[in-house]
Amino acid sequence: MKFAKDIKDIKFATVEMGYKTTMEVSEPIVMASAAGWYVGAICKDEDCGGMIVPYNRFTEYMTQEKAQVVLDTPMEQGGFAE
Repeated sequence: MKFAKDIKDIKFATVEMGYKTTMEVSEPIVMASAAGWYVGAICKDEDCGGMIVPYNRFTEYMTQEKAQVVLDTPMEQGGFAE
């Protein structure tokens, strides 16, 4: 797993996952798996000692440059930027 942003610069928010269960989930970021680059989110898995793991993939696989454009595109135009 690769990130286009330093891990120390990624913002996390506490998300309710169910009955009295929460998880720290990241903002949308450009990241890569063996299949390619995409916009997705990571989380801190407390069951694994706070290890960073993939949480969700929001887009199809593409080049890193295209994923960055999608992330930077305003939401009203179909991207992720506020």
